[in-house]
Amino acid sequence: MSSSIFWSLSFTVNGNLKPVQWRKVTYSSNKLAARKLFDEMVKRTRVADLYVTECANEAEIGMESSGNFRNSDASDELLGESVMDSFGCASNKMDEQYIIDQLRYCSSEGILELGELYHALTIKTAIWFNKLVATALLNMYAKCGKIESTEMIFDRMSCIDVASCNSMISGYVSNGMLSDAFAFFVNMGNLDIAPNHYTYSILLSACGGPSIPVQVGKQLHAQNVKLKFISLTVVANSALTMYIKFRMIEETENLFLGLASRNLISWTAFISGLYHQKAFYKALTQFCLMRKNNIEPNEYTFSVALACAASAEYRDYGCALHAQVIKHGMNSELFVGTAIIDMYSKCAELGDARRQLEEMGHKASSASWNAVIAGLVHNGEVASGLEVFHKMLNNDIACDEYTCSVSLKACSSLPSLAICKQVHSRVVKGMFETNLHVASSLIETYAQCGNLEDAEKVFCLTSTPDDVTFNAMIKVYSQYGNPMKAIFLFEKMVEKGVSPTSFTFLAVISACSHCGLVQQGKEFFESMTRDYRIPPEENHYSCMVDLLSRSGQLENAFKFIKKLPIEPSAPIWRPFLAGCKFYGILELAEMAASKILEHDPGDASVYVTLSNMYVEAGKASDALKQRELMKSKLVQKEPGCSWVEVNAKIHRFFSGDTSHIDMPKVYCRLENLMQKIRTDSNNLAKTSVLYPEPGKVTKEKCLFHSERLAVCFGLLNLPEGTTIRVFKNIRICFDCHMTMKHISKITNRDITIRDNYRFHHFKQGCCSCGDFW
Repeated sequence: MSSSIFWSLSFTVNGNLKPVQWRKVTYSSNKLAARKLFDEMVKRTRVADLYVTECANEAEIGMESSGNFRNSDASDELLGESVMDSFGCASNKMDEQYIIDQLRYCSSEGILELGELYHALTIKTAIWFNKLVATALLNMYAKCGKIESTEMIFDRMSCIDVASCNSMISGYVSNGMLSDAFAFFVNMGNLDIAPNHYTYSILLSACGGPSIPVQVGKQLHAQNVKLKFISLTVVANSALTMYIKFRMIEETENLFLGLASRNLISWTAFISGLYHQKAFYKALTQFCLMRKNNIEPNEYTFSVALACAASAEYRDYGCALHAQVIKHGMNSELFVGTAIIDMYSKCAELGDARRQLEEMGHKASSASWNAVIAGLVHNGEVASGLEVFHKMLNNDIACDEYTCSVSLKACSSLPSLAICKQVHSRVVKGMFETNLHVASSLIETYAQCGNLEDAEKVFCLTSTPDDVTFNAMIKVYSQYGNPMKAIFLFEKMVEKGVSPTSFTFLAVISACSHCGLVQQGKEFFESMTRDYRIPPEENHYSCMVDLLSRSGQLENAFKFIKKLPIEPSAPIWRPFLAGCKFYGILELAEMAASKILEHDPGDASVYVTLSNMYVEAGKASDALKQRELMKSKLVQKEPGCSWVEVNAKIHRFFSGDTSHIDMPKVYCRLENLMQKIRTDSNNLAKTSVLYPEPGKVTKEKCLFHSERLAVCFGLLNLPEGTTIRVFKNIRICFDCHMTMKHISKITNRDITIRDNYRFHHFKQGCCSCGDFW
């Protein structure tokens, strides 16, 4: 058949005739050999013709768009020639079943261009009038997303049956046009076509989203019961899926238990539904029952079961599932392998998680790597998590939004400003800035790394912040002692129509607490329940106690605690004890301490606080008793540790530390600074550290607290004008707070210290907290 025949060939699109334009095909050596063998065949069969379809699914075809088909330069090899040769030979007749098979193949693989080519052939040879061929064309265009072509073919079909109607409904559903699908279903009555079980199966599967109310799904279920279609497994499975989407677990369970026949899809759907309802034990029980019924799980079933074991932290069950996965030869498959990693990560078996990642090799996706990184970070192995992140980049594994978010969380835990900026550059490169979760992670990470300015920049560049983004920034202002900015942002949030959440109120009340805005804090607390119907939780009550106690309203704080609708726990009594300590109310402090120790006998801070208060009150024997109680109950105070980042490396210091190589220079620098402070001020505040013996002050413990060592190290190693950012694991003491104000003035350097409660920014002898911390 000459090429001139092909140029005259046409097909119909949107009611217009369009010429088919053929294009050049470049074959690799094996394809050339296959084509040569194909051309030399004396008699060709449909099996040989599958060669063409295989070629059409290869990237080597290199089609370039031109109208509805693709063309290229003239060539001695034409894709169209290969297809038409199948029907141009005198020994071959047009095979309708062959066309149907090819169209089905195009549907399953989404090869629209080849499907359009076969459509053109059906028009040229006049076989598209065949009902089965037309239905196959309907299905092909629907699966390839060309719903307008699907409607055009349906309108021109001379003979319509339930199969063609099902193709139309399926096409609407697969293209997200659910209202059109149900409208078409209703119109089937006007066409005198009765729906069959497959029609109902499609529609039931479409239910479960916000656009289709649950009543519609229930009506479909009732019709299937009436027509006795519900006894068919395919229909029952669709109904199961529908109830799971609607989160109606009771209806799901009743339907499942009433099934006469259950296949793998039935069991998997039910187990998945239980998983989404967080009924993990029940889901795993059903998985065992499935195995007892001789139903072999597939990759998805194993993944769901592993997810249940991970969420419930059933390590032993997870290991047993892993063994079954290995037995079934699915250990290195993508979904199951990633589920195994996630299970081991959530069960804190991080070595096993990393080994599974290595076993998956090149099959591991970004989700697999993300699971390992997240597991390490969530289990406190932050440095190892960042190490795996860098290894992921070196292996050219594409990062996604979740990779960046979890890596930023690792940076904030260290914290490391240098690595945070590296991850931020990766965010920019991947164009993830518009992702609100990534933006929120950036805001929080920059803030936790002591860089308020960059946190504000990220927030300002967020075009449409949501509640998570607003909450992150309000929390930052709260931690940095900027209550007016926090309140302003809260008001802006409400103005933009973003509803405040429980966390929003916690952050803004905490901001008021940090700066003594008692009345404003009370108003926010009352507004939370009155205006937004958000019930207070334990942390809100704790924050209100902190608000009142810090401002010296200890009596009001005590009354507030007594009127609480819940039993006051340790987190509620701790801020009250801190207030008693600050204002020197020993009697109330003893009562608060006893309440805390009832709930948390191992809280070392309670013994330390009481001991310090006894020393200040001149009750040395009582202070000694507190020390003896700590020893007898094996309660140990967490040692103070501070760290500073210099040249992308974290340097850690403990009180009286001598292990660092630069300690002689650090101590010398600190001694010089303390001498200047003594010269400038003769009223240096008395230290509040826990004395080793009542009434006796140890010079090393008073002068060489870890944060002082870290600041001096920063002064020695960071360039002039650079802000010194120090991080501390426990609360900064009053003596060190006063000392930092003096150092910032003497050295003319900005110093930011983040303790376990908030940030303190020291500049020219003043602190951002206004001495209210």
